[in-house]
Amino acid sequence: MQRMKGQTGNQVKNDYNPVEFDQAAPGARFFVIKSYSEDDIHRSIKYEIWCSTEHGNKRLDQAYREASREGAPLYLFFSVNGSGHFCGMAQMVSPVDYQSNSSVWSQDKWKGQFRVRWIYVKDVPNVQLRHIKLENNENKPVTNSRDAQEVPHAKGVTVLRILHTYRHSTSIFDDFGHYERRQAEEDQRKAPNNPIQHHHSSSNHRNRGHVSDMSRDHHQHGHQPHLHQRKERGGRSGRGGSRQ
Repeated sequence: MQRMKGQTGNQVKNDYNPVEFDQAAPGARFFVIKSYSEDDIHRSIKYEIWCSTEHGNKRLDQAYREASREGAPLYLFFSVNGSGHFCGMAQMVSPVDYQSNSSVWSQDKWKGQFRVRWIYVKDVPNVQLRHIKLENNENKPVTNSRDAQEVPHAKGVTVLRILHTYRHSTSIFDDFGHYERRQAEEDQRKAPNNPIQHHHSSSNHRNRGHVSDMSRDHHQHGHQPHLHQRKERGGRSGRGGSRQ
C-alpha cells in the first residue's frame, strides 16, 4: 500500500496500490482510457473525476449503467499518449453527469464528468502488457488501444493482474509537486474565474491527492521537470494525441 509523501504519522493511509485485491474481478467491465496529458491524470487523482470525449462518455456511461444493474464494477486502465506506459487503474463510480462541466482540465473542451476512485497509481511499461491482444480490436495489443476501448473480461483480468503484481519504481506521485504548480499557474491565468468551485462544494470530494509538498525534494528547480529523469521513466514528458 503506497503512502503519499507529505503525510504525517497520524494521517490515514490512502488505499492506492492495495496489497490485497480481487484480481478475478467477476463480472467486471474494463476500458482503456487515453489521456492527452499527464496534467489531467494529476487532476483526476486530485479531484476523483474524469471526462472523455462525447463518444467516449456515451460508451462509458452505457457500460457503467449495464454493469451497475448486474452489481459489477467498471475499471479504467489509464495511459497518457506518447508516455510508453500505463499509469494506473481507477474504478468508475458514477454515471456521466452531462450537465456538470469542470474547468480543471488542461484544455477546456471536455463536456460532462463522472466520478472515479483510483486504485492503482504506478507506471507499468507497455512492454509488460504488449503481448495482450484484443480480439474486439483487430487483435491489436492493448497498448495500441484508443480512448474508451473496451477490453474483454479475460484480457482485462490479465491486465489487472499485471498492474497488481508489477513492482514499480516510478509513478505520477514523483512529479505531483510539479503538476500542482502548473495547475496553480493555470488558475491564475484563468482568473477571475473560479475553476474548481463545484468540486469544493461536493460532499464526495475528498481531495486525497492534494498534498502541496508532495515530492518537493524532486522539484527544487522551479517549474521545469527533471527532463533527464523523465526520459529514464519511460518518456513521461511525452505529449500529443487526444482522448479519441
